[in-house]
Amino acid sequence: MNRVAVTELYPMLWEVVRGMGSYNSKRDLLVKEILVKYPKITLDELTLQLGVMKGEALILLRSHRLWYYEVEEELELSRSFRPIYNMGALGGTFDELHVGHLALLNTAFRLSKKVIIGVTSDEFASKLMKEGKISPMRERIEELRRTLDKYGWLSRAEITQLNDPYGPLLSDERIDMLVTGPITLGRAEEAVNLRVSRGLPPVALELSPLVLAEDGRPISSTRVRLGEVDRAGRLIACRKQAGQ
Repeated sequence: MNRVAVTELYPMLWEVVRGMGSYNSKRDLLVKEILVKYPKITLDELTLQLGVMKGEALILLRSHRLWYYEVEEELELSRSFRPIYNMGALGGTFDELHVGHLALLNTAFRLSKKVIIGVTSDEFASKLMKEGKISPMRERIEELRRTLDKYGWLSRAEITQLNDPYGPLLSDERIDMLVTGPITLGRAEEAVNLRVSRGLPPVALELSPLVLAEDGRPISSTRVRLGEVDRAGRLIACRKQAGQ
């Protein structure tokens, strides 16, 4: 099958799988149990474990777990998707912007026509007690804007400052979808419930993929700051040793 056919069929398969009545229960099983124990699970292994067709397992897996080298391919495939929400929202520190951030942003923009992106303020970021020095918010936002522009997302983005874990989710009625990663799913569920308790319209909760670095562990800004992996998810130590 040629690449054009793959690009056209992938969104169709995604829509079919997402439309299945069992999708949410299988998603929760994958994210909350399977990936927690077996983050490096293969497509064939997941197909057997869930007892589903390979196409269904493919969409479930790629929607919630990617290897670092699969992210750019997923971005290309996403160009054929039609957004199903009007205003999405997500938040993060966006320090040392890496392939995990790209996967998060890609999920938001392929699902939503417009996206509010909350970037943690310097004061809020200092309270998160993350390892390594975090760049000033101004620099983080500048890099984020360059990335959004590179992938054609800038005109659909609205960047705002985050001074707490919730940001505009608890005040902006336009938001109809929140994007979060599997690791922060529990906190996102609490935020969605808090929004409803305040009398605001409910929002859909969508998950971006967990992105594994070259060593099979999740990539993170902390790992990049500590010099373990580069922003593309490749192990720095291994590359240095290979050059010796």
